[in-house]
Amino acid sequence: MKYGIRDNMLKAPLETLFSVAKDIGFDGVEFCVGRDYGENILWEDGGAERLKGLADAAGVEISSLSPGVFSQFHPALPEAEKCAEGVEILTHVIGSCAAVDTRHILVPMFPRDMDEWPDSTWDQLVDGFKALGEVAEEHDVILDLETTFSADQLVMILDRVGSRAVKVYHDTGNTMTRGQDPAEEILKLGHDGVGMIHAKDTDRQALGDGRVDFDSVDAAMREIGYDGYIVLETPSGDDPNADHAKNLAFINIRNIG
Repeated sequence: MKYGIRDNMLKAPLETLFSVAKDIGFDGVEFCVGRDYGENILWEDGGAERLKGLADAAGVEISSLSPGVFSQFHPALPEAEKCAEGVEILTHVIGSCAAVDTRHILVPMFPRDMDEWPDSTWDQLVDGFKALGEVAEEHDVILDLETTFSADQLVMILDRVGSRAVKVYHDTGNTMTRGQDPAEEILKLGHDGVGMIHAKDTDRQALGDGRVDFDSVDAAMREIGYDGYIVLETPSGDDPNADHAKNLAFINIRNIG
């Protein structure tokens, strides 16, 4: 089991980002791509290689890439031009994975009205991820969907997409906040459904101070045989490094995973 952290949690510039993560004790960093994605290092000539060099110099991995901007351009949107831009964004990120030596991409989409979607919208979503899954398979990359969908809805999506390159990025805090049980959702998704996991508690609390039962989460992870990264998405205060070290210690002491 390896432990990572999202880069925007560290509050450190790119040049020291990975060394800060290493000093705290993390194995890897989830590298994020924001709204102005064209200005991200992954869009620069040789940028992916330079990013990998920074990680290598610090002695940590790039656990995953996280194009958060994709949530504005996902396949279920009614605007065809936005969907097309989303395909371009994700295809570019997929193509960057080999250079930074990672196989996982967090693929975000957070609709609120999915319970009202007609069948045609679900069909559109499935078709979109079928096409993206084919691209990911060609590059031996996994697209891990982080969404507002329930485990039942996600299982339906994965079954219909039918690609080994499309899985779920389970977020413990988000799941609990939606009124679902994280452990039960993990068990429903199973070994083949869970690609990566975010460790997060509720109400912007440190791990263990919110409502997530991490003992049951740990038991569920072990039952499905999950052995990938656990990536912390945890808040911090005036001393972020100390706060992240505390959260990492919470995971390590309990040997979660």
